[in-house]
Amino acid sequence: MKKFATYSCPVCQARLHVARLACPECKAEFPVYEEVSKFEILTEEQKNFLITFLKCEGSIKQVGEKLQISYPTVKKRYDELLTALGINEEKQNKIEEKINMSVFENLDKTSNKPSDIIKTKLFYNNGVAIIPLQSGDMCKIYVSSDGKGFLSDKLGTQKIDFEVFDIVVDFLKEQGGKAPKGMGRGKEKVGEGKCGLDTVVGAVATRYYGKQVGEATFDPVFVLAAILEWAGIAKNGWGYIQLK
Repeated sequence: MKKFATYSCPVCQARLHVARLACPECKAEFPVYEEVSKFEILTEEQKNFLITFLKCEGSIKQVGEKLQISYPTVKKRYDELLTALGINEEKQNKIEEKINMSVFENLDKTSNKPSDIIKTKLFYNNGVAIIPLQSGDMCKIYVSSDGKGFLSDKLGTQKIDFEVFDIVVDFLKEQGGKAPKGMGRGKEKVGEGKCGLDTVVGAVATRYYGKQVGEATFDPVFVLAAILEWAGIAKNGWGYIQLK
């Protein structure tokens, strides 16, 4: 049977339906008209993760031990699974409907602080913005209910405070205005390899998340870099961020 990566028709983009069921023994066929289940489009990795997650009764720690992956990787795969099943999108839409613009009441729109510049941009976008990532994909961000941070469809349920942008810009200034992004996903550890202390992800890990050398960390830098460019603060280059 042909395996589709989506449940939309590759020809006209209409939603696919199951048209018939067949018995492998007697070859009898029965016409049906049902939508393709979302579970059918999960990758083998996602199916394996879901089964492991259910066996571990939702314990992220146990899932990590079973699959031999770090906590941040478990969270990332969990969020990817929710996205594939359309659950994250439903949650995002519900949250966006509740955006209260009064969270911007005390915002200084003339401030030159990176965090205030980005909050001001969001204010003029009614608290929500669609931002292009370097990969060509689009990223949706929206202000959190307390006004102190933002959420994104690319970061699962992780809320990040706006102060992270002040931290990144200060770090870039220390590095002469430009620094490698680095990477903190997978088995990368803070202060090692691609997550070195001379990278943006290393600075975010230690200065924002309070991580120590050798620990795993959450890596939101690909979104942070896109937001900094959207706000006109820095250039989101291939493998680096540079202040404008």
